[in-house]
Amino acid sequence: MKRYRSISVAVCLLAIPFFAPAQGGRQGRGVPGAQPGGQQTGTTGNAGGRGATGALDFYTFDPAAGAGPSFTDAAPAETHQKISINGQALAYTTRAGYLPLYNATTGQSEGRLFYTFYAKEEVTDPSTRALVFFLGGAPGVSAAWQDLGGLGPKRMKPMSDTEAPSYGWADNPSTLLAQADLVFVNPIGTAFSRPERPDRGPAFWNTAADTASLGEFVRSFINRYDRRSSRLFVAGEDLATGRAANLANYLLEHQVPVHGVVLLSMTMNPDAEAGDARYITLLPSIVMTAWHHKKLGPELNRMGSEQIAGQARQFASREYLHALYKGDRMTAEERTKAIADLARLTGFSKGFLVSNDLRVTLERFNSELMRDQQRGLSYSDARVTGFVPTTPGGGRGGRGGFGPVPVEPIDFNLSSLSGGFLTAYEDYLRRELTFKAGNGIFYLMSGGVSGFTSNGNDSASLSTAFARKPNLRLFVAVNYFDLNAPFYATEHTLAHLNVSPEVRAHNITVSHLEAGQMPYLDSKAIVKLHDDLASFLAPSAR
Repeated sequence: MKRYRSISVAVCLLAIPFFAPAQGGRQGRGVPGAQPGGQQTGTTGNAGGRGATGALDFYTFDPAAGAGPSFTDAAPAETHQKISINGQALAYTTRAGYLPLYNATTGQSEGRLFYTFYAKEEVTDPSTRALVFFLGGAPGVSAAWQDLGGLGPKRMKPMSDTEAPSYGWADNPSTLLAQADLVFVNPIGTAFSRPERPDRGPAFWNTAADTASLGEFVRSFINRYDRRSSRLFVAGEDLATGRAANLANYLLEHQVPVHGVVLLSMTMNPDAEAGDARYITLLPSIVMTAWHHKKLGPELNRMGSEQIAGQARQFASREYLHALYKGDRMTAEERTKAIADLARLTGFSKGFLVSNDLRVTLERFNSELMRDQQRGLSYSDARVTGFVPTTPGGGRGGRGGFGPVPVEPIDFNLSSLSGGFLTAYEDYLRRELTFKAGNGIFYLMSGGVSGFTSNGNDSASLSTAFARKPNLRLFVAVNYFDLNAPFYATEHTLAHLNVSPEVRAHNITVSHLEAGQMPYLDSKAIVKLHDDLASFLAPSAR
């Protein structure tokens, strides 16, 4: 972990804004929406509960339905548990339930947000305990990932392919509960969170309403649990990093103090992948991935992650930027050197780079890196690969088969994680947290949000929040192997954040992790992430 001062003075791109609101399904460098949730801005669900073929859809939430869900005003399920952290016993109370969102004018509930809450016991002064609100990922993604994935007091047990399906959990030594009380909140359309009437769902699925509903949740929550004096942090990841930025600004505007913002991954902004900028901000991730898979020369393969990342940054911001800018104006000597250096750092042949005019897209990189092994990369974590089937040529007898033809790369990492995770989490809710009031389908990654409208500017939200509260603090986790959000694009965004020199010098903390998307799921990265976040959340931290 390091205090943010300045990210590579050699970055010579124009200042660019944050990805506007970063909540429509992550727009990856490969396939739009290729991440948990998969909802894309402007998409619509199956009206009337029917798909394109007319078959009944028993899964997708239908905002055109006439009848609403049946909610009961029950108290949250409550248990009392203990966990040992570094040899110290910590007693805590768990609560799992719903919090209604009341309309300020009518006093009627507009929807119910499902949450889990973990609080240390025997705390007499709430001001001594920080309170962190985790907001999940993209619009359709539940906060269950952060809860049971690695930040809550329990963590899903990893399971190998040779084990019988036993989706259990165990005490989590890397939980943040020793440093803060934790709230995992699920916006409308995720987990068990629902609007009071199905036809009101779309009213929540835009940036302004999403932010306002979460703002009301935080306001109501701190009043219900008497936590008005606690230091408040809001945390988002993936596309919810924009959600966290907007929420922090909203809360400050509505006189709810926010102490800090935690971004566990950052979405790229449109300008970072516009024109040649996309190749410059992607290249260091290409280099890191080739290095991990031992596709470089012996000298580079022997380097550590920080060393190879440094070389990649330097080349991208200097020689590579210069080459793409000059194009055909390069001299023969300059072009020969640029091709040779690019081949050395990526492991690609000079012929491949020439045929691509030195500009390698994520799709071309994915198809080329492990072509000889017929394997492809996971965009969520480039370290995880899988077998890529040959595109079928029409099925048996040339008449076509029943199986769907893949139209986008398979994310082998997310496929392996998500299958058992939902099973474990629902079991955890019912057995460990004694929650019995789950209404209908638990939407872990998709199905509950039929469309989302994004607008606004997340960079402006963060900048305005810092202007409103100059001592606001920001923590950013930069993940080296998340190809959906290349780390150099994140660093570029931070370098162009419109804040005062004092904020840039003292209030922004950056942690670089050898991890993909959702770094808390990585058994090694979670240790560093925990330590860095623990320091950030400490009362003594500025």
